[in-house]
Amino acid sequence: MRLEEYRARFAERLVSRPPAPASRPRVARPAGAPPPRLVDELIEPLKRVRVAYLAGRWGVTPLEVALALGLTTEEAVAAALAARIGGEPAPENLDLTVAADPQSWRAVLARRAVGVVRPVGGRALIIAPGPAQAERLAAAGPARARDGLPVLVATPRAFGALLRSWARDAWADEAISLLATRQPECSASDRSRMRRTGVLVATALTLLFAALALGPSWLALLAGGAVGLLVAAWVLIRVGAAAIPPEPLPRVALGEADLPRYTVLCALYREEAAAAGLLAALADLDYPRAKLDIKLVLEADDPETLAAVRRAPPDPAVEIIVVPTLGPRTKPKALMMALPFATGDLVVVYDAEDRPARGQLREAAETFAAAGGRLGCLQAPLAIANARASLLARVFAAEYDALFRVLLPAMARFGWPIPLGGTSNHFRREALEESLGWDPYNVTEDADLGFRLARNGWRVGTITTPTAEEAPDETGAWLRQRSRWFKGWMQTLAVLLHSPRRLAADLGWPGVLVLVATLAGSLGSALVHLTCLTAFLVAWLLDGPPSWLGLGASVFALGYAGSLAYKATGLVRAGRPGLVPWLPLLPFVWILMGLAALKAVVDLWRRPFHWEKTPHGAGDWSVAAARPEATPQALERIVALSEAALASGRHSPREVAAALRRQCLRWRGEGTSPALLAVVEAYGREVECRG
Repeated sequence: MRLEEYRARFAERLVSRPPAPASRPRVARPAGAPPPRLVDELIEPLKRVRVAYLAGRWGVTPLEVALALGLTTEEAVAAALAARIGGEPAPENLDLTVAADPQSWRAVLARRAVGVVRPVGGRALIIAPGPAQAERLAAAGPARARDGLPVLVATPRAFGALLRSWARDAWADEAISLLATRQPECSASDRSRMRRTGVLVATALTLLFAALALGPSWLALLAGGAVGLLVAAWVLIRVGAAAIPPEPLPRVALGEADLPRYTVLCALYREEAAAAGLLAALADLDYPRAKLDIKLVLEADDPETLAAVRRAPPDPAVEIIVVPTLGPRTKPKALMMALPFATGDLVVVYDAEDRPARGQLREAAETFAAAGGRLGCLQAPLAIANARASLLARVFAAEYDALFRVLLPAMARFGWPIPLGGTSNHFRREALEESLGWDPYNVTEDADLGFRLARNGWRVGTITTPTAEEAPDETGAWLRQRSRWFKGWMQTLAVLLHSPRRLAADLGWPGVLVLVATLAGSLGSALVHLTCLTAFLVAWLLDGPPSWLGLGASVFALGYAGSLAYKATGLVRAGRPGLVPWLPLLPFVWILMGLAALKAVVDLWRRPFHWEKTPHGAGDWSVAAARPEATPQALERIVALSEAALASGRHSPREVAAALRRQCLRWRGEGTSPALLAVVEAYGREVECRG
């Protein structure tokens, strides 16, 4: 609701009048006057000014504000609405049989109404209106279904849970098969293609090893020269990106009433240790709470994480969605199952270990508002918070700072497609749905989706507000995570390169260059580095120093120097130059990367869709507590003092109204918010009318 509409409405009726003194008779509501709003019925009189102020400031209905602040509950709204329209509150456990085809679940979700059969009482119509619709139904008065069925009123969350239970198989089948059915050439679901890719990569590595270790000198030099060209291209792209200064996308300042609704999706599995920290960070986001829709997507066989979430302080913006253990057990499948229940115009994905900075959603929303309609996604930078925990964590931090502060911003600046990071991706919902969402079979769904967005004509940009993240500092966990990344990149390459001509037509040659520079380059460098080292050792043991020793040393030196310069630039831009002295140890970490890449090749053959779980929650996260709204609290105090002065009998309504006007004059001189002044002035007029 815009401020002008709010003012007009508030001038008519700000709050219900307080109970009159015993000596003054109570005035009944005139015949034909509209009934009171649900929000007035559900919250205390002294809270109504605060709610009205925030409704005008945030551009939402007062009932949405009351729910967001925890001043009332969805259950109380449903009960009050049922009483107002002559219906019944739906039973708590919703032990109901839905009288509809489960394949129609999307239509039922859109209507928020469906016929049901009760164990006792027979047929009925169950409805689950949102706050705005609930107020309209309450104002309309008693209602019955068209065929005379009684009406049951449920909360939106209970209705969603009923729908997911009733249409479980149809819901899961659509999420799992949507991309594979509509665009099979873009899906990694073809197991035989994944196996062929694994065999192809293993064969190429074997041939390279044989040429370098066992082949004649001319063949070894030819193979080494080819590797050198690839390494030179890899280094040139990264050093070139480091030479391009960052240039943030423009953003337009938005008032809170103009900010869009935002859905936050968090897929959690075996994350009981990290859940509390994530929820604390989400509670601290600088965004109107009534415009936040936070979905925690949990698995049906993970009661520990569910219990951890329920132990956390309640947050009205948070809804738990439990997904069944059907199909691939991957994060993108969980996200796909939650997406139909999202209510936001913008959608962001966070992981359990993420701690987004307070202003990240606001920067993304304002950047989308300033950009053209084809900006489909914004990638926020990820920053490793436990960078000094181990050598692996230090290198991890350098990799992330280089990727998110150097390479991706440079590519986005030229409008090239980029592989997304696995978290802190902000989407226009339209772009996400037009691109058919995430691939449930791809274990690096982020990289795949970045290129698929580009093939559908959507641009990807970057923002600057970071997300703090925890890196695995134990070798086994690091290897498993890196192996999953490499396997997912091979899946993505297998899908994209299935039709090279079409890929070039869709992305253009810059897009193909980006693919080579990111996924193919990173995967290839890890595999080739270990293969070349092993071939060098074998050749030396068999025949002494190989003929290609000089060429090999030059290629290795070029790769090491280019990687060091690229990562050092990222660390400096991220404000962490203290980690630069650790970069000469990169060659040792590259050996581990090669082992992880070899494991990924084997896994692509054995279990292409298996998700290697990375443990989180060991870090010590310091997250500020959610900041309360100071201005609404001040409003409540003003109303309380004014009502106390009136009740004492020592001050007349005109005197109190005059005091309120004087206070508004002082505030206006101090530059106080016009929205706050409008609320207090309207309240003063309402008080003066009592005289």
